[in-house]
Amino acid sequence: MNVLARGGGLLVVILAVVGGTAGLGAVLGLGGTMILAGLTALFCFIAANGGPLLPDLKLLAAFAPAVMIGAAGPRLLGQVSHAAAIALLVLVVFCAALLPALGARYVTVGPGLGMSSVFGYGFQLTGAASVGQILGAPALAIGVVFVLRLLTGLGDPGKPTRAALADALGGPDRESAERAVRLWLADRPLRWQARVVAAGLRCHGTAAVLRDRLRVLDADQAAAVTAVLAAVEAALTQLADAVRVKTLDPAGVPEVERVDPEIGLPGDTRVLVDDLWTAVAAVREAVSTRDESLVDFPRHIVRTALRREAAGALSWRSAQLRHAVRCALGMLLAVVIASLRPGDPLTVSFLMTTFAIMQPEWRDTLAKVWQRVAGSVAGAVVLALALWLLPHSALLPLGLVALLVGFPFMQAQPLVFNGCIVLMSVSVNAVTKHLDPGATLAEYVLLVALAVAIALLFGFAAVPGVPKPPVAQRFSDATAAMGELLGSVAARLRGEPGGDAREVGPRFRTAVRTHQDLLAPEPGTRGPDSTQRDALDESVEGLRGLAASAGAMLQRRTGSAELAGFTADAAAALTTGAPPPSRPDLPDEEERLLADLVLADVLRISRGRAALTPA
Repeated sequence: MNVLARGGGLLVVILAVVGGTAGLGAVLGLGGTMILAGLTALFCFIAANGGPLLPDLKLLAAFAPAVMIGAAGPRLLGQVSHAAAIALLVLVVFCAALLPALGARYVTVGPGLGMSSVFGYGFQLTGAASVGQILGAPALAIGVVFVLRLLTGLGDPGKPTRAALADALGGPDRESAERAVRLWLADRPLRWQARVVAAGLRCHGTAAVLRDRLRVLDADQAAAVTAVLAAVEAALTQLADAVRVKTLDPAGVPEVERVDPEIGLPGDTRVLVDDLWTAVAAVREAVSTRDESLVDFPRHIVRTALRREAAGALSWRSAQLRHAVRCALGMLLAVVIASLRPGDPLTVSFLMTTFAIMQPEWRDTLAKVWQRVAGSVAGAVVLALALWLLPHSALLPLGLVALLVGFPFMQAQPLVFNGCIVLMSVSVNAVTKHLDPGATLAEYVLLVALAVAIALLFGFAAVPGVPKPPVAQRFSDATAAMGELLGSVAARLRGEPGGDAREVGPRFRTAVRTHQDLLAPEPGTRGPDSTQRDALDESVEGLRGLAASAGAMLQRRTGSAELAGFTADAAAALTTGAPPPSRPDLPDEEERLLADLVLADVLRISRGRAALTPA
């Protein structure tokens, strides 16, 4: 029932966007291109939702020229040169497949641009269409979506930003604040939200350091720190609920009930507990005061980050670039095949199936293949029974009913949706084009099989000269990156230039990314075997522990030559595989505790090295 409820709402949105745009196109005299306008509006509407109102409108305006070129360009260019039209379509598909590399916000933009372009090229216009009608269809779609997005978000334009901040603070995304920071930067950067982000990051960072040292505390000390962490988590969850609210009475913000350990704690553990509660109090103050003034954030930093991400995506080592190349080559082959049968009403289904199946991750491609093949076979069986049992006059109503039934399952049960699309496409085309339904059904199934073959062929293809790193290479990359990070931390403890924030920050991010790659390898990379899995888990936990210890050492307000030397030796052990260093005789209790944590994690990684790297 929940699936139907969600699907029912989706059906209403789709009917409003597609039907409203197509109807308006008919009134404006777009002729057969009104269908192109309706479907382009749907793709644009999906891409223009997912963030705050103002950034969504800016994104739609920025990509409006690309939508115009993609939806109308190949069709118009085809009147002059068929080869040039294919080249333009392949270029648009390449760019659309590359867009998600710019960040999570562009994940829906890329497929939306690609789908509208493929549909615009493959859609067989009924009757003659002028240049004005072909250009007017995507222009109308963009205008309608702009108005709809404005109307749907005007009541609470900042709701997505507050929701992302709340999720990062005390919700399902508390381990990663990346999306919240991106939305905050894209929207009007309010000062109270900036304070929530900063204090929330301090909370989670300090909590991670405390959780990491639970394993070296005795039972009573660990229980006391665990109680503190549980109380902090409960407080952050309550404050996250307050962040979500559009307008808030300061008196309604829940008070923070502080829990302190009633037992002695080693090193700086007590100081870390105090820092944790101070950060929680800072979150509450930011939420309760809600300073709505704007932060003068340097916009060039955002542009620089986008440029760096784009430059990284254009590297031959980029998995997203390889996916874009595969998509372009697959679409080139599909369009060439489709051009051999001009005027075929099933061209749209064939091209869009090919584009939809190809995914950056080959496992996702296999999942799409299964959903498409199983759904198409099920739909073909149902339609074959309908052709046997029902009169020909029932085909058109059957196709329309199948479309309405399938839309609620589009996201939750794509297999059911794909089966309904078979019923709709074959029935409607057979009736409106006066085709034999049996032959049309057979052709549809064959085209789906051909689209699957093309998608699998190019979905598994690799760009020459770019081997995918095996487990041993990923382990080497992760330990090398962590060694560089610890080297920067050692320089920071000595007060040397190599330890400033400009050096440590990028190395921290690189180290975290590389040890995450151990568990989430690059698309198409062979996963670990059964003998490597335990060693892999052990090594990843060790890398995470080293990252937490590095963060704790960076929080130290005083330098230490002895701790710096030990940290440098630990970095060398990671990068060279040498035996772990001996713990030095440190006078400071907190430094002794940190050295113990680093040594334990280096030993864990050393044990995993034998199983993860060849002899």
